[in-house]
Amino acid sequence: MMVKELVIAVSLGLLSALLLFVSIIGNDGSADFGAAFQSLVLWTLSLVPLFVSGLGFGVLSAGVSVLTGALLFVVLLNPVFGATYAVLSGAPVILLARQALLWREHDGKRFWYPTEYLMLWWVGICVILTTGIVSLLYLNDEMRQELITGFDQALSQLKDLRGVDPTVTAEDLVAIIPLVIGPMWGVFILLGGCLAQGLLVRFDKNMRPTPRLTEMELPKWSALALIATTALFVIVGSSWPIIGALVVALGIAYFFQGMAVIMVVTRGRNGRPFILGAIYVLMFLMFWPIVVVIILGLIEKWIGFRRRFAVTAPQEED
Repeated sequence: MMVKELVIAVSLGLLSALLLFVSIIGNDGSADFGAAFQSLVLWTLSLVPLFVSGLGFGVLSAGVSVLTGALLFVVLLNPVFGATYAVLSGAPVILLARQALLWREHDGKRFWYPTEYLMLWWVGICVILTTGIVSLLYLNDEMRQELITGFDQALSQLKDLRGVDPTVTAEDLVAIIPLVIGPMWGVFILLGGCLAQGLLVRFDKNMRPTPRLTEMELPKWSALALIATTALFVIVGSSWPIIGALVVALGIAYFFQGMAVIMVVTRGRNGRPFILGAIYVLMFLMFWPIVVVIILGLIEKWIGFRRRFAVTAPQEED
C-alpha cells in the first residue's frame, strides 16, 4: 500500500469513528424522535467511509480504516467498544467489500461477483449479528434483567396514558429484540454500502460497476429456505429469534427482487411514474403491499415475470 493510499485509509477510518462517536455523545439521553433519528442517520453515515475505503481502494484499505477506527475508540472510550466497533461495523464491511470486488474473466470480458450472492452474504451477516445479540442477552443475565425492567416501566406508563392493558409482556419484547436488531443493523450496512458506491461512481473512483438490482436472481434454494423458515417460525414463535431473523433478512432480499420485477415489467410502459408512485405510497401506508412484493419476488424464479412481460427498452439506472 502506497503512502497516499495509507493516508486515505486512515483518514476514512477516523471519519467513520468520529461520526459514530458524535452520534453517541450527541444523544443526551433524550428519548424523543428527533434524537433517535439523528443517531440512526449518523450510525448509517459512519459506515459510508469504511465502504468508500473498501469499494474504492480495496480490501486492505478497508482493513486499515477499520483498525484506525477501532484504535480511536480504544483511546476515546475503552477497548471493549473498540472491539465492538471492529466486529459490528468493520467485519461486515470488509466481508462485503471483498466479495463485491471478486471477478473472473471470460473471452476478454470481466464478470463481477453476482448481485444475488452479495445479497445472500448480507443475509448471512444479519443472522450472525442476531446470533451474537442472542448470546449477549442470554449469557448476561444482568443486562437482560435491566431490559425487562425498562420495558416493564414503559408498559406501565403506556397503561397509565391509554388506560388499556398491553397485550405483550416485557419478556416478550426482550425476546424479539434479536429478531429486530440484527436485520435492522443489516439494513444500515446495506444503506451505507449503497451510499458509498454512489459517491464513488459520482467521482469516478469505483473499482467495480454498480450492481444492477433489475438483474438480481436469487437462487431457488433460498426461496425454499424462506418458505421453510417462515413455516417453522409460525410454529415456534419468538422463542427461536435466529429463525425469525433469517425470515426477516430473506424477506428483505426477496422484497428487493420483487421490486426488481416491478421495475422491469413497468419499464417503457405508459403511466410508469404513476404506477411506481402508487406502489410506493401503498407500501408506506400499509404492510400488506410489502408482503405482496416479497411474494412476487419469491415466485419470480418459477414464473419468470421479467422474461415474460418485460418491454424492450434502453437500460436505465436502478
